[in-house]
Amino acid sequence: MGVPVILSGRLSRAGLLIAAAAGAATVAAGCGSQVATTTSAARPASPSTPSPGGIIPGGPASVGSAALCSEQEAVTRLVVSRVSALPQNHLHFAFPAGVTVSSPARARAVAKAVCGLPLMPHGPMSCPADLGLGYRLSFAAGTRSFPVVTATAGGCGTVTGAGPARWTARSPGFWTVLAHAMGVSTAPALRGTSPSRPHTSPNQPVASPAGLAAA
Repeated sequence: MGVPVILSGRLSRAGLLIAAAAGAATVAAGCGSQVATTTSAARPASPSTPSPGGIIPGGPASVGSAALCSEQEAVTRLVVSRVSALPQNHLHFAFPAGVTVSSPARARAVAKAVCGLPLMPHGPMSCPADLGLGYRLSFAAGTRSFPVVTATAGGCGTVTGAGPARWTARSPGFWTVLAHAMGVSTAPALRGTSPSRPHTSPNQPVASPAGLAAA
C-alpha cells in the first residue's frame, strides 16, 4: 500500500496523486502474480493435447463430424473404448475395455454400419432402459483422425459423432458387425453380464448365436 505524503499536517493534492498511483501499481502487481501462479488444472487444455478419443481438437489431423460417412473407404483403423456411466451395476465382460481393430476391412465394416443406421426420429418414443453403457469408436484413415463416434448400448441406442444423430434400437445388426470387428464372440457379450440380469444384446435380444454367425 502507498503511504500518503503529509505537508503541514494536511494531505496535499500531490500526495493524493502519488498515493493513488502507488495503490494502482500494487493492485496491478497482485493481479500479475495471481495469473502467474494459476495451476495447470485451471488453465484450458493445450490445443496439442490429444482428447481421450485420440483426436486433437482443432488440430490439422482432425476432420469434421460428417466426414466419416463420406470417407468410409479411407478408414484403416478403429479403437473401441467401453464406457460405463453406472459402475455400480458391476457388469462383467469377457474382453478388455479397450480394443484396437487393426484390420482395415473390419474397421471399414464398422464405419459402414454406423453410416447405414437410420437417423434418430423426432418426437416421443418408447425405448428400453438405459443402463449407462456405451462404446466410443475412434476411427482413423492413416494419420488422420475422425471425431469420436459414441454408441449407447441401452435406451434408444443413440449414435452420435458421425453427422446427424442415429439410433440402433431397430438395427441390431450394427452390434453384430461391431462384435465381429472387435473379435468378441457374440453381440450379446457387448452388454456384459451381471448376477441379476440375463445375457442380452444391446437394445434387442438376438435369436441365437447361430443367427449371429450367419449375419
